[in-house]
Amino acid sequence: MSEPESLVVYEKRDPHIAIIRLNRPEKKNSINRDLYWALDGAWHKAKDDDDVWSIILTGTADAFCVGGDLKENLAFAKGEMTGPRSGPRQYSNLRALQMHKPIIAAINGFAVGGGFNLALACHIRYCVPAAKFGCSEVRWSHMAAWPSYVCQLPTGWAYWFALTGQMVDADTAFRLGLVQKICDPDKLIDDCVELCTTINRNGRLIAAHTTEYIEDKLLYEIQGYEKGFEVHREFYAHLRQSKDYDEGSAAFSERRKPEFSQEYYDNKTKLPGVPETK
Repeated sequence: MSEPESLVVYEKRDPHIAIIRLNRPEKKNSINRDLYWALDGAWHKAKDDDDVWSIILTGTADAFCVGGDLKENLAFAKGEMTGPRSGPRQYSNLRALQMHKPIIAAINGFAVGGGFNLALACHIRYCVPAAKFGCSEVRWSHMAAWPSYVCQLPTGWAYWFALTGQMVDADTAFRLGLVQKICDPDKLIDDCVELCTTINRNGRLIAAHTTEYIEDKLLYEIQGYEKGFEVHREFYAHLRQSKDYDEGSAAFSERRKPEFSQEYYDNKTKLPGVPETK
């Protein structure tokens, strides 16, 4: 049974499956502050329910998620919105939840910008043939290079995504190992439910121990995902002090080509790694 229409629709399926659906189709499921909090609430609902052993994350209509709402970013820059820009944590840092339940991304269309990162933060990914993947935000001077994909890709491809802003199709994503199966659009959710059923059949404990071991020990302690998120936040905050960051949001909102100045609001701010001149 699903709850009334909201920014995030939460549904329980037997046996032991929860489906979380981003539900802002008019904005391609871009994540504004309200959706941020709604998604966080859905994660906690699934985490706290002992009857939920595995989770499917998907989007409404023809997009999985196109990342953050750049128009809202611009509203904050202009002072039209105040308060915290987001929820209590990066929506793509699922490890921060300490969920320890398998999360399957059912990618029903565009997974770009922060939506690309959100998909890659899931444990397994199925997609439809029309799905597209990429870091489109870099075209608007918003930093990509999230640890969730930098650490999953060959170095050259990580740089390609983070620097070009270009997208790849489902076949290329499959060849790169970013998705594990390309599904018929009408069977995407059913295929993901079947996958969850297969995982659940092995028992809750093996899934919980395996996800905790891989996430907490191998990826975060040994490969340094946690440090990667900290450093990314530092560099992203630095970029947010630039005029280019807000110009990118404005250009996106106004559907025009950005005119970057390469300047910071504080003229004392320097590019990372560039020493101050005396």
